[in-house]
Amino acid sequence: MQFDDAGDLERKLTDDVCAVLIETIQGEGGIRPISEKFYRAARSLTKQKGALLIMDEIQCGLGRTGQWFAFHRFAPSTDKEMLPDMVSLAKPLGLGIPLGAILLNEKVSAAIQTGQHGTTFGGGPLACRASLEYFNIIEDEKLLEHVRTVGAYFKQRLEELKDLPVVKEVRGEGLMLALELTIPGKEIVKQLLQQGFILNCTHETVLRMLPPFIITEKQIDKFVRALRPVLEAQKPNG
Repeated sequence: MQFDDAGDLERKLTDDVCAVLIETIQGEGGIRPISEKFYRAARSLTKQKGALLIMDEIQCGLGRTGQWFAFHRFAPSTDKEMLPDMVSLAKPLGLGIPLGAILLNEKVSAAIQTGQHGTTFGGGPLACRASLEYFNIIEDEKLLEHVRTVGAYFKQRLEELKDLPVVKEVRGEGLMLALELTIPGKEIVKQLLQQGFILNCTHETVLRMLPPFIITEKQIDKFVRALRPVLEAQKPNG
């Protein structure tokens, strides 16, 4: 299936398809958010065909975009008709302790009996207690609002780097951001790591940034000040 292509999805969603699994914002794929048009088409088409709509929120969910789920941009929790049938969760869920989970709507959950679904990283007491603390911290410290605010600031600061010839595009939501370059990015990651900044390079040319939810504007400024001269020293392809 072509990324974010509602027409291609419609052509390929035949009667023998049981489910459509979509990553709301592709993580390893280079921080590529799907559009509202595509999400709504996927929700409508899967209902027409009797297929399940499954959203992968393992990397982009649980506050990373400034909302509990990235798909809430298109489908708020109050709009039950637009919500997916299943949601996969992990990463921050256990506060560093391995823990994964799935959310199911009533129709799907009724089809699964106790003992039919198992998982290696399921509900151990320690992991689940840590997970409860995660939700307490998010709510008590109002971190969703903070992620939205500093995320918008971070994206704005990255946009300022588009005056450099090696910078192609800025993408992402909240604190799940990417800077796509016209050159390979692994060497840039190494240079910034030497200065104390941790980021990643996906798809060879995409700098991916997934900072802690408690990052400050001052820390963002410090990172951008370090990143700019490194990018300025690069020679654009061609």
